[in-house]
Amino acid sequence: MSLNLLSYLCLAVFILAAVGRVIQQFKMPLHLRWEIYPVKHEPGEKARYGGSYMEESNWWEKKRHSSLFNEAKYMIPEILLLRGLWEENRKLWWISFPFHFGLYMGIGTFVLILIGAMGMIAGAKIGPEGGGISLFLYYLTILSGFIGLTLGTIGVAGLFFRRLSDPEMKKYSSFADYFNLVFLLFFFVVALLAWLFVDHAFDGARAYIYSLLTFSGQAGPGRSSLGWLTIVLTSLLMAYIPLTHMSHMFMKYFIYHQVRWEDEPNLKGSKIEAAILKNLGFKPTWAAPHIAGDGAKTWVDLATSGPKEKK
Repeated sequence: MSLNLLSYLCLAVFILAAVGRVIQQFKMPLHLRWEIYPVKHEPGEKARYGGSYMEESNWWEKKRHSSLFNEAKYMIPEILLLRGLWEENRKLWWISFPFHFGLYMGIGTFVLILIGAMGMIAGAKIGPEGGGISLFLYYLTILSGFIGLTLGTIGVAGLFFRRLSDPEMKKYSSFADYFNLVFLLFFFVVALLAWLFVDHAFDGARAYIYSLLTFSGQAGPGRSSLGWLTIVLTSLLMAYIPLTHMSHMFMKYFIYHQVRWEDEPNLKGSKIEAAILKNLGFKPTWAAPHIAGDGAKTWVDLATSGPKEKK
């Protein structure tokens, strides 16, 4: 039961940390808008050429509309294919994309294993002896796992050595960056070896998830140390990711929707107006001498007075 308890604990840490980050995001002061167009939730042609609802006469009197479809057209390639990195830094894309896509495939494999375990609870046979959907799920899990583990290993190894060898990247690489990559590399290598030599069909992984769902005690890839080490690393990684900046994989939603694309109008008596008034009461402590942010003056004081003259 020791590994089961570890997995339960790590899952609880993941949920609490992820929810905590989201709550912290909502409690933060109103952001400084980027106002970079096009805003992708604009409906129709406006999203293509960078238009805005503010182009329309008396826009404040009209009901605003948004397009989830236009958002999805932009977000899906950005998340899955790293389109922004492809356009801005193609050299880095060639090693970053395999890592990220391998990680996504790994998450997808976990979901397939989870579905398989739920099917086992319902009485389905997941394997060559099964048929129809069960057989399809069995082989899809193997394919997804192979692609994810292979790409993830190649990508994270490439990113690690790129940080070591690229003078520009070394300038802003912290100990945490290297530690995260080493941790991920260790996970991918161990999981890939376990797939190759112990559990190539993910039967042991599926049995372990089954034991977690049914609270039936420890089950999994026999006595294999590689199999159990993979379970330990998977559990620890699940708990670790939301505690670090790697949580950007799901926190990026807020960067787009509350910073980059946020264009809610500031109308009299609105929540935006109240948030702005609250921000104006903050007392900045900027080091720049021309701002004179000594922690005693509010933003209103600084905004209504001239810049501090250099003596």
